[in-house]
Amino acid sequence: MNEILQKITTKSPFELQDNEKSRPSSLRVIISKLYYSLDYEKEPQASRDKVTQLLLYHGQFSLGEIEEIFQSSAKETTSYSIEFLKQHPEVAKAEALKSKEFPDEIEWEGVEKLTEIKYIFPHYR
Repeated sequence: MNEILQKITTKSPFELQDNEKSRPSSLRVIISKLYYSLDYEKEPQASRDKVTQLLLYHGQFSLGEIEEIFQSSAKETTSYSIEFLKQHPEVAKAEALKSKEFPDEIEWEGVEKLTEIKYIFPHYR
């Protein structure tokens, strides 16, 4: 992880093998390590934004390449993060009521059942 951060800070290029699959595979490893080093469980979108900013600052990968990796790892869920609940107080209220004594009796009246996008990457050492 320190090596990745050092390369970003100094804008040193990441060493990639000279083939079509190496670049996206290497980028997936880099994104995974950066993403999991952040507070991704509580703030998945803020973590994504931070990783994207770091990699764009570094300059070796384009926004399109970075977006493609995130999109391929995106998963819709109703297991909400704190970040999502802060952005959607109506969902937070419904979730809080659901977790009280009578969760089966609470309906999502007037509240659209929203899904959050989270990112699932392989874990690398």
